[in-house]
Amino acid sequence: MRKIGIIGLGHVGRLLAHDLVTTDKVDQLVLIDQDDDLAVGLKADLENAQTALMTSTTITIQDYAALKDADILVTAFGDSQLLKEHQIAELTRNGQAVEEIAPRVKQSGFSGIVLNISDPNEAITAYLQQQLVLPPKRVVGIGTTIDTMRMRQAVAKAAQLSSQNVSGFVYGQHDGEKVFAWSTVTVNGQNLEKSINGHHLDQNKLGINADLDNWYTLNGLGYNASAVVVWTIQIISAILGSGELSVPLAIYQPQYEGYVSFPTLINRNGQGNPLLLNLYPVEEAAVKTAANAIQQQIAILQQGGEEND
Repeated sequence: MRKIGIIGLGHVGRLLAHDLVTTDKVDQLVLIDQDDDLAVGLKADLENAQTALMTSTTITIQDYAALKDADILVTAFGDSQLLKEHQIAELTRNGQAVEEIAPRVKQSGFSGIVLNISDPNEAITAYLQQQLVLPPKRVVGIGTTIDTMRMRQAVAKAAQLSSQNVSGFVYGQHDGEKVFAWSTVTVNGQNLEKSINGHHLDQNKLGINADLDNWYTLNGLGYNASAVVVWTIQIISAILGSGELSVPLAIYQPQYEGYVSFPTLINRNGQGNPLLLNLYPVEEAAVKTAANAIQQQIAILQQGGEEND
């Protein structure tokens, strides 16, 4: 039985629950939010939708104990409006949310895989791992997955090709010290130093265009949802399936002595082997800078947690 829990039923949490149910990706779904009425309403809405579908997902709400035998727990809490104030404005708010939910998740006996999509992603993922006391390989975040896909799309548009022809990753920190690792990027197997489909691709312009996609989304909608949900489901499918998916997730990377977004394999056991690609020295230094920034955020969370004890 495929059992998934979602904590946080905002824009992303609701859309994720909808897509999991309507695409028959889950057999049992546990929905938890600080707003009881929201959870009740979402359950009723999803069950009504199932009357038109060939699905029969069992939906449980507001019950931490039901997480005990869940395969995956998705943490999706946060307030996207805070992003308008500062890129990491959600840090303190979501750190407090971790402190509130962690004891209840631990008490449930949950031992599955945690997939965090709350921001700032790397720091909150690390704090979840610390508070839940689960093996690091079983606590990952979506990291720079969406940043990577925006980068690939920017490259593809410039080369007038499909993004499926582009490979490569963004490392570091989502919505922070992200690192466009151009050394890893290829188009049809060719690196960007060569003419691609008759086009010379300017890396600085590619990075700006990738960031613009994020700006357009936040400016128009106020939050990211569809891309996050689609890739969250891709990651969930890899965890519940028998194969492996390579994505740049927020993972514990011993090389940097902490969590950072880094390309890795993900499978039914959680984080698999990281992809140890050769980076340019300047890129390697930038990833270290990102890892240090994440450690500083974690220190702020830990200090706040100690003050609340």
